[in-house]
Amino acid sequence: MKFRTLADLNSLIYKNISKIPNDVDLIVGIPRSGLLVANIISLYLNLPLTDINSLLNGNIYESGTTKIKEGWIKKINDARKILVVEDSSLTGNSLNKLKEQIANSDLLDKIIILTIYVTDDTKRLADLYFEICNPPRTFEWNFMHNSSIKKACFDIDGVLCDDPMPEQNDDGKKYIEFVRNAPLKIAPTFEIGYLITSRLEKYREDTEYWLKKNNIKYKNLIMMPFNTKEERTKSGSHGKFKGENYKKLKETNLFIESELNQAIEIAKISGKTVFCTETHEVINENTKKKIKSNLKYKVNNRLRRY
Repeated sequence: MKFRTLADLNSLIYKNISKIPNDVDLIVGIPRSGLLVANIISLYLNLPLTDINSLLNGNIYESGTTKIKEGWIKKINDARKILVVEDSSLTGNSLNKLKEQIANSDLLDKIIILTIYVTDDTKRLADLYFEICNPPRTFEWNFMHNSSIKKACFDIDGVLCDDPMPEQNDDGKKYIEFVRNAPLKIAPTFEIGYLITSRLEKYREDTEYWLKKNNIKYKNLIMMPFNTKEERTKSGSHGKFKGENYKKLKETNLFIESELNQAIEIAKISGKTVFCTETHEVINENTKKKIKSNLKYKVNNRLRRY
């Protein structure tokens, strides 16, 4: 599974921004995700911004308190080149729709289409692209609403809901109250493949109550078999439990985990991709080596200072 984070997106844009022609006067986003990318590019280049429907209706967004540079256009017809931006193209449907929208526009000859992530099949639809990213793939900015989560594993606390406060984590009445009424973070649009949690099996009914109340659909709920919080803590097997179950589920290709150390352990045991919501990074073989290398560098650097 190729998982691209918001940091990956920003880094890729900055690395390739020189590919955008210097005479572009206006950045246009294709709603919704394309607007995210268009906004980043417009801020970097200090250029006016709008969306595709506003473009066709002759409207440009207000610039706020941005320092307007020389040559800033006030009307769309004044633009020499217009960059229309989409974040990704998998099926090509959004780009084909775009081409239908602009086919009879007077602006057609001024428009350049940029798609950040394309596939081998859709790269022909864009004038510019920054990375070929073939499926299976998903992105941090919309993974909760992508059908790929049907083959994913999710932690619960820290991912779907807040973590319990220390005073709520009493393995008793206060904890049950938390489990049944925990604040929801983001509700996934599609059914989740597997929920693999460090919560104890004895809290299954309360957990299922919360999931149903928040309309979260899932294939299976896997919980730790210990009788008490003390037994679970003593075992220190949170990451191991999740990693071993993730490894067994051959059809799964992504684990969403909230805590970094557990994410690293899950990736190590399973040999598969983990996304850590605490640090917003993907953990796999390459990142594990990077983390180890960075840690070694920090230790050696401190020793040299000493």
